[in-house]
Amino acid sequence: MSTGGHLVLGLLLDGPASGYELGARASRAVAYFWPITRSHIYAELPKLVERGHATVVVVPQAGAPDKSVYTATEAGRLAFRAWLDGFDAVTEHGRQPLQIQLYFGHHTSRDHLLAQLDRWEAEVRHTLDFCRDLLAGGVERSVRALTAHFAINRAEADLAWIEEARETVNRTSD
Repeated sequence: MSTGGHLVLGLLLDGPASGYELGARASRAVAYFWPITRSHIYAELPKLVERGHATVVVVPQAGAPDKSVYTATEAGRLAFRAWLDGFDAVTEHGRQPLQIQLYFGHHTSRDHLLAQLDRWEAEVRHTLDFCRDLLAGGVERSVRALTAHFAINRAEADLAWIEEARETVNRTSD
């Protein structure tokens, strides 16, 4: 199973939910370190059912399409625990389009590159605020706080790098 599949299963272990609800749960819980789209969630859910890691119940709704609510099974919990207990030596390399834009930055203007760095800084500061709010909201004492601390450290390093990048862009000519 893919890392994304394990992520969806982990979210489902926090309680039954529809695909839409899992997307909302992901945005509040893991998106700052592992972004996942709703379409990816919807693609993983039938696979979890097929493997016996989840069940699905279709709930009729008045005036709206029926809602599929998924629940993790005991087999799913055991599979997730086996994945947690294992070690994945594969390092995921985050894709950052900004890095490609900077690499080929000699094809654009200094002002454009500086504007891109400003946008990136705003995104990093948003992540930083989100994670600090998570910790202030009482997650601090749980093992889940480790991911917020990681994201904060990463954001602070990104902000330092952005400042270095600005200095480099300002030193170079158009």
